[in-house]
Amino acid sequence: MRVAFASDLHGRADLYCDLEAYALRQEAQCIFIGGDLLPTRVGSVSKLLLGQADFSYALQAQLSFIDSFLAPFFAGIAGRSPGISILYVPGNHDWIRAIEYLQEKAPQAACIHCRTVTLGGVLFTGYGCTTDSSFWVKDFVRRDLRGSGFVKSRFPMVSTEKGIEPSPDGEYALKRPSMEEELAGLLPCRKDRAVCVFHCPPFGSGLDTLYTGRPIGSRAIERFILEHRPLVSLHGHIHESPYLSGFYRCTIGHTLAVNPGHQAGKLHAVAFDTDDPSASLRHSIFGQGPVSRAPLRGVMDRCARSIKGLFMKKALMK
Repeated sequence: MRVAFASDLHGRADLYCDLEAYALRQEAQCIFIGGDLLPTRVGSVSKLLLGQADFSYALQAQLSFIDSFLAPFFAGIAGRSPGISILYVPGNHDWIRAIEYLQEKAPQAACIHCRTVTLGGVLFTGYGCTTDSSFWVKDFVRRDLRGSGFVKSRFPMVSTEKGIEPSPDGEYALKRPSMEEELAGLLPCRKDRAVCVFHCPPFGSGLDTLYTGRPIGSRAIERFILEHRPLVSLHGHIHESPYLSGFYRCTIGHTLAVNPGHQAGKLHAVAFDTDDPSASLRHSIFGQGPVSRAPLRGVMDRCARSIKGLFMKKALMK
């Protein structure tokens, strides 16, 4: 089976359209989106800094994007290319209420968070949660291991039937199972035909290299891959990791692990054949070669991310 994979499209209609075109060029039978599907909006940045952000606006922006673009887009792919299956998992920027709404409005695409489905004799297992950070959306955030703690932040918010509400004192983390515990329930069979999609990359793999140069992935996911040895594991979440580590693919035990990365305005995606993923893997920008790291672009990107990181720390940390 030919698979096209991208992550972290963050509500950019141009990237979604580019992904469809890329999948068609690659003759893909499955399009998989690895989390952070929806836009992140908080309205006024000054209100965020002052602690007056309207997070109900953030949820409404995601619901509006689903109505105005994403649901019709998925329906369009199903109509134009009925031979292509669409799968996705959520990410840490996606509100759970928005993901539930997407499932209702776009039945042509399948959310496989904490599920396994079979397509063309291949098992696809999905998991969208990430380790904790100071970011405000906590719906798909978990403690990494059973004994892990949570990150104290200024705006720990969750979406409920009543709307967006605060989750004080780490309730969103401490009252939910850890990633390690949730992953214990995901046991793919036929490891030689299993493709796992995790929004979060495995810890210390180079696929999780933050702009600071430090790893920020999940130890639970690393252990899961080493124990269950899927054919391929696909990841996202850390946009800049290919440019910082110098690679978008690596091997973890017997598993080919991939994080295509992300840059605004330029689709970062991969395509591969499940019969021989290592030999057939192609990146939409880098091809089969190493990551090209133009010095000026790399310096500018790192500076931009450092500035954003300092802003986020000031705005979001307790």
